[in-house]
Amino acid sequence: MKLTFKNYKNIEYIILGLTIFLLIYAAITLFIQTGLSWLFDADYLDKYGSFLGGIAAFISIYYLYQTLKEQGRQFQIQNFESKYFELIKFNREKANSLLNRNPNQDLSIEFMEFFVKQIEEAIVIVDEIISGAEIDTVYADINEFNKDQNKWKELLKERTIINISFLIVFFGVKKYGCNLLKNRYLKKYNEDVINDILKSFRLRINGSNNIAIYHGPIEYSNIINNDNKYYTGFQHESGNYFRTLFQCVKYVNKQRFLHYMEKYEYIKILRCQMSNTEEKLLFYDTISDLGAEWEYNTNNINDKLITKYNFIKNIPLGEEDKYSPIKFYPNINFEASITIPRERSILEAKYT
Repeated sequence: MKLTFKNYKNIEYIILGLTIFLLIYAAITLFIQTGLSWLFDADYLDKYGSFLGGIAAFISIYYLYQTLKEQGRQFQIQNFESKYFELIKFNREKANSLLNRNPNQDLSIEFMEFFVKQIEEAIVIVDEIISGAEIDTVYADINEFNKDQNKWKELLKERTIINISFLIVFFGVKKYGCNLLKNRYLKKYNEDVINDILKSFRLRINGSNNIAIYHGPIEYSNIINNDNKYYTGFQHESGNYFRTLFQCVKYVNKQRFLHYMEKYEYIKILRCQMSNTEEKLLFYDTISDLGAEWEYNTNNINDKLITKYNFIKNIPLGEEDKYSPIKFYPNINFEASITIPRERSILEAKYT
């Protein structure tokens, strides 16, 4: 891979300029003191030669230092690339090993599309249930509400809907997944609200997103306890995929001997192997509690990995989309966006 190495030309120009200046200064000084006779005086020539030798020695030491430094850097790069490309290979293997819920389709891209389809269907369901409520009433604890309010601000309601939807689709609403959601991942929300939401999802069985019709409590109980759900969960298939993808980007980001644009080019190698649907799936993950480490759990701009590396820039942007990625990541230079965000150049000047 071609790297953009650090440019030392400015330093070299300074050294060259100082060398020429000193040589001219020394020659003028000798001329003032002796006229042109120093050109024929062995003693003066010896002193001038010693002066030139000292400058040459200094320049030689400088270039020797730069050579050794660059050799050390090349060794670091080789070790880094070896591990990084292994991480990418492992992640791509995980992506390609994912099987679609539909037995007639077995490509990983189809799996991603089905995952995203369920998330977006879930968003519609959750939106219908809680969109009319005040967002603070969706929370069980005022401290949790205040913490999320400080982080998400005016996007809190949309974020809450995405978070609940993603977690439900990821863990599923079979008995185990449902208990996990209620007792851990959705525990910060109002219990009655979550029970109503989960009830709506648990009534969708036999591979259909339509609510099953029931008559009486016995039939209702049978449907609720039926594990042949439409939302069966994706955690077992995709959990490792998400973890390895995060580790790939985090590994590049923590390399101090690489400059920002070099890191960006390495991340670009990974991003170009991801489909638009895969990027959209990642977007929903990063807005959820499970994927907040990508961006929203840190105030350090150098650790906001999605924005820093334009990592989801290829997502198509829908018109007037209530849950558009550009609302949550306003400083990404999206491919479909007409203009470059004003803050982008300022941020890139600060990235390391």
